[in-house]
Amino acid sequence: MLNVSVIRYMRVFCCGMAAVGGALVMSRCSAPLLPDAYVSRSERKALTADMLLDRLEADWTLLQKKNLTEPEREALVARYNENVYQLMRRYRADYLEYRKGNLAAFHPEGVKFVQEGFDASIPLRDIYEDIVPAKDVNIEALKEHYYYPGFGVPFVGVIPADKVRKAGKKFAIATRGTVQALTVVVEFPKNGKHRAIVHLLPRNFHETFKVGSNTYTLAGDLSSSIEVYWNLTRVKEDRMLGMLRPQELRNTSGLSCIESYSPEKIPVILTHGLMSSAGTFDNLVNRLLADPEIRKNYQFWYYNYPTGVAWTVSARHYREALQKVRRQLDPDKRNKNWDKMVVVGHSMGGLITHYSQCVEPWKLLRGQTIGKIKMDDYMDARYVKERLPFSKRHSGLQRDYYFSPVEAARVIYLATPHQGAPMAQYSITGWLMGLVELPQTIVEEVINVATLQQDMLLLDPGRMTDWFTSGNQLSPDGYSIKGLKGLQVRNVPTHSIIGDRGKNDTPDSSDGVVPYWSSHISWGTEKIVPSDHSVQDHPDTAKEISRILKEHLKKK
Repeated sequence: MLNVSVIRYMRVFCCGMAAVGGALVMSRCSAPLLPDAYVSRSERKALTADMLLDRLEADWTLLQKKNLTEPEREALVARYNENVYQLMRRYRADYLEYRKGNLAAFHPEGVKFVQEGFDASIPLRDIYEDIVPAKDVNIEALKEHYYYPGFGVPFVGVIPADKVRKAGKKFAIATRGTVQALTVVVEFPKNGKHRAIVHLLPRNFHETFKVGSNTYTLAGDLSSSIEVYWNLTRVKEDRMLGMLRPQELRNTSGLSCIESYSPEKIPVILTHGLMSSAGTFDNLVNRLLADPEIRKNYQFWYYNYPTGVAWTVSARHYREALQKVRRQLDPDKRNKNWDKMVVVGHSMGGLITHYSQCVEPWKLLRGQTIGKIKMDDYMDARYVKERLPFSKRHSGLQRDYYFSPVEAARVIYLATPHQGAPMAQYSITGWLMGLVELPQTIVEEVINVATLQQDMLLLDPGRMTDWFTSGNQLSPDGYSIKGLKGLQVRNVPTHSIIGDRGKNDTPDSSDGVVPYWSSHISWGTEKIVPSDHSVQDHPDTAKEISRILKEHLKKK
């Protein structure tokens, strides 16, 4: 018999699933993904682009003066910024009409566009699909909107997937496209063939801009770029899809980074949990990037994966994705910032992170029997490189358990069920796992395992999917959770952030999904925050991670 609280949870959970499904349907036919770019004829006639350029040129001359009072400087910058905004609204509208084929060309007379960080020979159309004024972006998903006043106007540069791939190392392997938080400055050089130069400056890499001998701090709006990114990629909408139909997420799985790659920054790898997506970290990253020290020294990467697949399988793809991106961006392994990498895992993502830090991961199979083969006979590190003698065909199974650990310099766990999640044993979870449709590649692995187990497929076919679906691998009584206990992990600084729903009853507390006794580990530091299981969304979590990352900078 299920108790009343469990029944109540089941009702809420099922209603939540229905609400999520309805929300996804509605979201695909609701408000436009990006703000409108239309500029009316009356607006254009009353204030033409040439008029705006005249105003800006006059302001540019004044901005170079050294004897301006602070009120004069502030008023001048405000006027200059408003004119830049109005000019770019007109250019954006024309640029989008050009991209649609409604204009034969987009070449504002006497104006040159410079995309900082890109080859100067690459045309604007070969990089940006759209350049959106940040102040026109409606902030809905984020709880805070961080805007940095200053010189220039914040924009969001939208770079589609095909342009990302052509950019190569700059944006790594973001398959759905990416965005840039830009600040636009219109410069008027004294000499040259162009009257004006429009600079598109990535805000994460530029803090100031010189006007004559004066240096101005650039304005910035990173929140708008984060909002646009998660809106355009629609990753948040895929969280239920990723559990029930993981094969549909092939184009969104893997590592991605919103901003262009910087070898000068330390990578922070964020891995989400069950029934979730990389978008779950939007508020956390928004808060962290509000700190100039964090923004200057760290770059946030997201590992997105289909959560209906067992975390041992997803952990393999996680490790392989990290290896791939390191080969792509630092093939000679000379960049020491990769050696300082910080990994963060929320919920089931924490299990992926934990397992990938184990020095003898094959011991997860100790006590297990595959068909007539006792895995205790194969607890040997040599099988990291050598094929298991009973493997008749290449299978991902061996790579799931025989591997070298991810060499992170610091590990942060968020509400991670190291000892399992009792909720995984509820009948509603079993029913839900029965709806999971495994990808073809995983089905092939099931068949391979069945081949190794000889008569297992005939004797106990249900056990095959137990090995490959996430719900079964979260149970405290499951082989993977039991096997994880006692596995040795790499000796690096480790931190746990655990929610207790504000009841202050630790160690008897719970975040509503994972009890304290499961999230607690015997090594590293521990921080309790008054939160439910979405501990990554709590402001105290951002403060603690900020503290940890600043502490990390002091380590040599």
